[in-house]
Amino acid sequence: MKRRIIWGIIVLAVMAVVFVYFVFDPSAESWFPKCRMYQLTGYKCPGCGSQRMLHALLHGDVVGAIHYNAYLFVVMFYCLAIGISQLIYHRYPKFSDVLLSVPVALTFLVLTLLWWVLRNVYGW
Repeated sequence: MKRRIIWGIIVLAVMAVVFVYFVFDPSAESWFPKCRMYQLTGYKCPGCGSQRMLHALLHGDVVGAIHYNAYLFVVMFYCLAIGISQLIYHRYPKFSDVLLSVPVALTFLVLTLLWWVLRNVYGW
């Protein structure tokens, strides 16, 4: 019973976030949080553009979403795969084990660092 309550709260929180990002445009509203790293250094962090990407995706603008943050667009599918793997863990435990393995985590760490450098060098 306690687990259902926790999942219910999580689902409601996600629905609230989705609602806010669907209704309000982060590029037009000043009350959305801004990236502190970008404000302090002028360099984009790996997550810069994620709020605008989410807003674009919720409005069906896939090209715009990729424009705002291409790497996060890809990572989103990896996170979705992890979520699905947890739901079907009892049936396919190896799928989850591979997704959560150290080599895959290190690969994403390296890719994140590469994205961070390349987006600032080439202006992506």
